[in-house]
Amino acid sequence: MSAHQSPDMAHFQQLSNTYEPELEGPLVRSKQSSNILKDEYANADPIYVAKTATLAQTHSHYRVMKGDGNCGWRAVAFGYFESLLKLRDVTKVATELARIKDFNKLLDSVGQQEHLYDLFVDATVELLDKVSEAITTGNEDDSFLLEAFNEEYNSSSIITHFRLMTSAWMKINRADYEPYLAIPLDVYCEQTVETVKTEIDEVGLQGLVNGVIENSGFAVEILYLDRSEGSEVTPHLLTPNRPSPATIRLLYRPGHYDLLYKTDPVIPTSTITPVNYQYAMTSDYTPWYPNSLSFDLNPVLMAVPSLPLDSPVGDAPFQAAPVYAYPAHEHASFQPPPVTHTPVSSPSSSAPAAPLSSAPLPDKSSELQVRLNPLVREPMNTLPLSSVPFRNSHYNPAHFQNSEFQPLQWDPISGHNK
Repeated sequence: MSAHQSPDMAHFQQLSNTYEPELEGPLVRSKQSSNILKDEYANADPIYVAKTATLAQTHSHYRVMKGDGNCGWRAVAFGYFESLLKLRDVTKVATELARIKDFNKLLDSVGQQEHLYDLFVDATVELLDKVSEAITTGNEDDSFLLEAFNEEYNSSSIITHFRLMTSAWMKINRADYEPYLAIPLDVYCEQTVETVKTEIDEVGLQGLVNGVIENSGFAVEILYLDRSEGSEVTPHLLTPNRPSPATIRLLYRPGHYDLLYKTDPVIPTSTITPVNYQYAMTSDYTPWYPNSLSFDLNPVLMAVPSLPLDSPVGDAPFQAAPVYAYPAHEHASFQPPPVTHTPVSSPSSSAPAAPLSSAPLPDKSSELQVRLNPLVREPMNTLPLSSVPFRNSHYNPAHFQNSEFQPLQWDPISGHNK
């Protein structure tokens, strides 16, 4: 104190040094559009204008943390629970619950007393149980996370637990952190890591990620919104570059951390291939011709009722493609029945040709046209069937499966008239 400074002025100076402005709003806010962040910097430095405009395109939402000294710790802790909820994996939550409880051994090894940290552990375990319950019941509403982190006592307990776990990890692995500190590690942990409402710095953040988050499999990435060159925020990955089920993204502005959410990728509609759900239906097939078969098709087609076999079938205009031979089943193999061709004696050349009948053909417009295999050429792939009754139906009394089966008898008079 200066010799000319009065005691009252010294008191006022001390009050000024310890003054903290009254902060309004919840400890953790709901997600909001990144366009709000862009509008916030609309009249700021051109570098911030460019970076926030680009950020709004790549990251659709962000979540504001209250700047009370716990914002960095709170952002990582909230992102951890939120990532577990989004995974919808009860087994993963159970694994994390066992891992967090196992940290008690680490706390004991560095001299922490169980009766002091037990309440903080209970707050973390209770919230993990609520995450598991939400997944089990199919509840996708994350409002219970907001309630847990916006209740002052509960939120402080969870953050203090994360601070103690980080401090214990750094003390066990002091060689990884002490070279970067200007003071002894134990003093640093006591003053910066374990003390509530103390801002997290780069060394403490790396200890939190290495000790508490990394073994969960989650990635942690910081995006720096500062005055560095370029039109995009500077990303920095704190975890190993490996596939991760989820990523906790932190938006860092000088002295403050918020959570950031990447924009979901949009699949262009042009890349979506339409799917035909009609089974075994296609119009893309190779033309087929009867003479490409290795057996006579006529005896098979003669078994089909009302099949007109008097239509000429032309030869294939080109050589048929080789047919792939599927391996024969070891228990059964189909062999076409042998077909015996009976020679038909041709009429004498001196016999007069029989005149063609001039009787009009019956009108078959009312008959059903049943479509067969599209591989069969016209007109062999349509069968004219009498509509009433259906000839091949068991409802037809002339069908052998009808309960009142009566075989049809041939009438020579009506047969000649047809």
